[in-house]
Amino acid sequence: MPRKRKSDPSLYAWDEENMKAAVMAHLKDGMPIRTAATLHTVQKSTVSRYCKAYSASADEEKFAFRFTPRYDVKKVFSSEMEDSLESYILLSSRMNYGLTKKRTKKLAWEFAKANTLKYPKSWDDNEAAGEDWYKGFMERHTRISLRRPESTSLHRNLGFNRAAVDTFYKHLEELQSKFHFPADRIYNMDETGLSNVQQKCRKVLSPKGVKQLGATTSQERGKLVTMVGTINAMGRFIPPYLIFGRTRFVERLLDGAPPGTKAVASGKPGNAWMTTEDKPRLDAIIKD
Repeated sequence: MPRKRKSDPSLYAWDEENMKAAVMAHLKDGMPIRTAATLHTVQKSTVSRYCKAYSASADEEKFAFRFTPRYDVKKVFSSEMEDSLESYILLSSRMNYGLTKKRTKKLAWEFAKANTLKYPKSWDDNEAAGEDWYKGFMERHTRISLRRPESTSLHRNLGFNRAAVDTFYKHLEELQSKFHFPADRIYNMDETGLSNVQQKCRKVLSPKGVKQLGATTSQERGKLVTMVGTINAMGRFIPPYLIFGRTRFVERLLDGAPPGTKAVASGKPGNAWMTTEDKPRLDAIIKD
């Protein structure tokens, strides 16, 4: 059974004035409900419900009585509270700590419980908001989407900030103005860890339109292989340089590697990090 039924739009194609006129025609003029509903193009059952509610209300309440639906009568959060949740979700995503669907539903339950709001009993049973609330929240806040982020190490996350990037480009501009390097002599070298245990990141809620989405992760389980990649400003690259965390290097470790790939063993099992001992080897590879 679908969670959201497809209803006939004509059932709700009435405004407050039509409904008020139909109710008053029945209560004050004595017109039958069916006739009043047909005359003012509203549903008979809806007119009957509003007539009962209007008659049961106190005299001082009838002046401000609403003849429009109150769709928010069962809303758990106010609009301001939902906007706060949206802001928190977007901020978490920008900090590379995006919330998964499960974590968002749990956050909503904790938020409602902390503010002593009225919410379904099933939320306490599951310690999380329901699926209906989540779907409604996503429909009301169109700036958020559910996407799969890219794993980003904690060191890279901390190092990639405005101050570090500004310092890098400042030094690059000083060297370029002094030595006037051509494009084929400007190289960018970076190292990354390749894990033999690949795990996809769970989908998280993030802003729509963001092309690059990251998720901070700790060290992967399994063994890491360090890869050093080098490319110049013209797009030409040097074959990868691999460091295996083992005592001895065997050639079969390079099966399937790109042509020209160089590799060494670190000499320390489980430790494949790049050290100063690898610098002379890299210099020789670049010169070749």
